Amino acid sequence: MNPNAADESALIKAYQQGDKRAAEAIFRRYHPMVHALATRMLGNAAEVDDAVQEAFIRAFRGLKTFRGESSLKTWIYRVATNVCLTQADKIKRTQPYDSLDDPLGEEGGETRGSQIPSDVRPPDEALLGEELGDKIQAALDKLSPEFRAVLVLRDVEGLSYEEVAATTGANLGTVKSRLARARTQAMRWLKEYLG
Repeated sequence: MNPNAADESALIKAYQQGDKRAAEAIFRRYHPMVHALATRMLGNAAEVDDAVQEAFIRAFRGLKTFRGESSLKTWIYRVATNVCLTQADKIKRTQPYDSLDDPLGEEGGETRGSQIPSDVRPPDEALLGEELGDKIQAALDKLSPEFRAVLVLRDVEGLSYEEVAATTGANLGTVKSRLARARTQAMRWLKEYLG
């Protein structure tokens, strides 16, 4: 057993026995991963925060009966992915034509596209990076939730095909097919955006 698996197992057992520090440790360890996943799948900061909160609520409820059939990381990815897919479906039904240019608040200053994080770089590079980030997020937003999930999990989060299959609940062949189609669609849209 590798040290991470032993540490995960000890954390899970401690949580199941009511240790609040174990819950805090699990949250600290996996929050950045869940937040990054939700950001790529949903884009909007308020929706991301809601999805992250809901994912951890569901994860902590489910951890009480967690059987360890997969790693904790893979299991939490699955919970978060399911929450994001559900939220993306709700968004799609209520706001079918959401734009990156739509204002986030009533003041109208910040837009959905401005929520895409960028590195601190010289202004000209930062502008190009922000524009590219906006285009990438727009391409991701155009993908169906199922395609977006496999693309984000494999190409952004770096999960193996097997981990993506375990996370999404799809078989390996379906994951590979969805990923190939998602990449093709995203590249086609990016080529249109980039000229």
